[in-house]
Amino acid sequence: MSRSSVALWLSALLLLAGCATSVPAPPERAVVVAGPVDEVLETGVEVLIERGFVIRLADAELGRVDAVRAARPGYVVRLEASAAASGTRLALSGRRGGSYIDPWRFDTLLAEIAARVEARQ
Repeated sequence: MSRSSVALWLSALLLLAGCATSVPAPPERAVVVAGPVDEVLETGVEVLIERGFVIRLADAELGRVDAVRAARPGYVVRLEASAAASGTRLALSGRRGGSYIDPWRFDTLLAEIAARVEARQ
């Protein structure tokens, strides 16, 4: 192989290596709710719909709901619920366009979901 062929191959390998980077997880806000996972997911879907979201994915086995804001295209929220020692861990994260939404913006949504679940207990 000539020097130019080796240089070309090395350049190609470096370009491909750059494509293998991982995307960081979006920042999330989480609370532990006193209730079962399925009830937390169901309540989360209800609250999201009431607030004008359209549910794109709701998977109880994954414990995940993805929703988009009907009035604001590009506003995407993910709700995740998983079993925790004292109930269910409820986490919200999202993005608007290409930017992550600040986690504190989910505080009122988390509080409303938690209050409804706990009221049903």
